[in-house]
Amino acid sequence: MSAEQFDQTKQDIEGIIELNFNGNKYGMFFDDCPFGEERLIRWFVDLLSIAIKLKEHNYVAYRIPDSANLWLEFILQGKELSVSLVEDVDRESIIDLFIYKPYKEFRYSQWTGSMISIGSFIEEIIINAVKLLDFISVLNPQLLKSKNVHILDNKVRELSL
Repeated sequence: MSAEQFDQTKQDIEGIIELNFNGNKYGMFFDDCPFGEERLIRWFVDLLSIAIKLKEHNYVAYRIPDSANLWLEFILQGKELSVSLVEDVDRESIIDLFIYKPYKEFRYSQWTGSMISIGSFIEEIIINAVKLLDFISVLNPQLLKSKNVHILDNKVRELSL
């Protein structure tokens, strides 16, 4: 498939993703079954965007794609990052993908306040985004010319500066 065909028909690569914040997880990953319906390029572009936004904001909440009401909440505390899974109780009032202040409509979900270093968060996102780009280059090098793959590559470069 050419990059142009990919942009017109697929626009993303589907697979599975698991985010693990010191044992607090969102999603599932199975080595023996790498197939899934998560849009991987979008996830990585959004995770890279979160890391970039944390350079300007101490608080970023990210609406999880294709979820009815789940968000990941990131609160920067010095060099540490507190990550929580939160639910919004009034979906109609929050339409943004990213927000920069806590909303009263949020309530904590299955886990809250997992502490990680901001440096390791950024490093893990970059490492795994580069692995995805490497996988794409092996799978079909033509896809590296795709618009969404270019966006992913540019976000990696921006965060790596």
